[in-house]
Amino acid sequence: MPARLIAAVCLLGVFAASLPASSLAQAQQPRVHGPWLGAGLGTASARVNCEICANDRNGGLSGYLTGGLTITRGLRAGAEVAGWFDTTDEVKQSLALYGASLYWNPQPTGAWYLKGGLGLLHYHADTQNNPDDDPLNASAAALQLGGGYDLRASRRLWFTPFANLIVSTSGNLTSGNTIVTGASFSLLQLGAGVTWR
Repeated sequence: MPARLIAAVCLLGVFAASLPASSLAQAQQPRVHGPWLGAGLGTASARVNCEICANDRNGGLSGYLTGGLTITRGLRAGAEVAGWFDTTDEVKQSLALYGASLYWNPQPTGAWYLKGGLGLLHYHADTQNNPDDDPLNASAAALQLGGGYDLRASRRLWFTPFANLIVSTSGNLTSGNTIVTGASFSLLQLGAGVTWR
């Protein structure tokens, strides 16, 4: 008799413990439809590839702003602006991406997501010690791939560590009347963001 009583109490305890867990899991599910907004900061490593470039990778501050609509529980679409800034040896460089992205959760209620997007990447470089030098500029189509992990911070707010890789097609790098063809760019971002949805 005591063994049956202990077993019944254990079963009741497991059942009672599962109720809050299931409620919490349902509360953590993202909204099926509606708008969302996001922003993030971190570090990044960028590289400029061309015939006259040093082809070194430079670190720097990076970030993004994004927003869009939830299409299904596991799929979101949005517009995005991402940027990178660096000053090395008195040369200021920046990359800016303007594009659109899709965020896909392989498991609709899971925290992991994958990201893919297309956009236009702009590059700018200028020297600080010689204002007479013409700045370098370039624009090229770009592909963005990435992923992250959503951690719930509140009912509508999520904290998201992320990693993104942005690579461009070849474009023209211009400086005054000088044009360098076949210039391309790559940017690897690591950081953390917040998402409201």
